[in-house]
Amino acid sequence: MNMKQQNPMTYIEFFEAYNNGQRHFLDLDFEYVEGFSNKDFSNIIFENCFLYVDFKNSNLTNAQFIGCNIKEIDLSETNLTNALIKNCLIESAGFKGAIVTNFKFIDNYGYGATVGQKWFDENLTSTGTNE
Repeated sequence: MNMKQQNPMTYIEFFEAYNNGQRHFLDLDFEYVEGFSNKDFSNIIFENCFLYVDFKNSNLTNAQFIGCNIKEIDLSETNLTNALIKNCLIESAGFKGAIVTNFKFIDNYGYGATVGQKWFDENLTSTGTNE
């Protein structure tokens, strides 16, 4: 993962940029920030971001998480149809009840190993969490 930029975007600036049509976000650093659940974030791209947020019950159709630290992200009850999580740190991420149609989980890292689609299908879709 790349180093974070000097003046990262605040969550208020993020929501404003998203509402104004921006969909690709780099180097965000949001830890335990509220306001991400029950939202439509379809087609969003998070790249090299540090996201410990609650996306519960949000629409993440076609979303991409690339090279992110999402260790404590909550994706419970989210729509992850056609979404991608690639090259991310995923320990303690929650997926309980998520819609994972055509979801791609590629070369992610957790528990001292690189994990992919097979691991996700075997460990997370059955229990909904990897804790």
